[in-house]
Amino acid sequence: MDRHQMHRINLSGADLMLLRAGLRAYLRTFEAHAAEDDYDSHNHEQVAALRKTVGELIWRLEEADAPPGARIEHSDEAIAPSNED
Repeated sequence: MDRHQMHRINLSGADLMLLRAGLRAYLRTFEAHAAEDDYDSHNHEQVAALRKTVGELIWRLEEADAPPGARIEHSDEAIAPSNED
């Protein structure tokens, strides 16, 4: 399976909100877990990589939830996706 292959899915606004909230909670929990043991279990690079991956997904979910032409105010966790993949 090509992990960069795009897929289409139908989600409600409530679904998108729930997914974003779950991703934010996952990110906070992972960061706290790593900091808890002074980054012995997950080093700073792993935390940064997860923050980037999750942040880009949150960005895309926020974009998907906006009406056409709307000015989007992205959350603090959202990171503009890079085109490096």
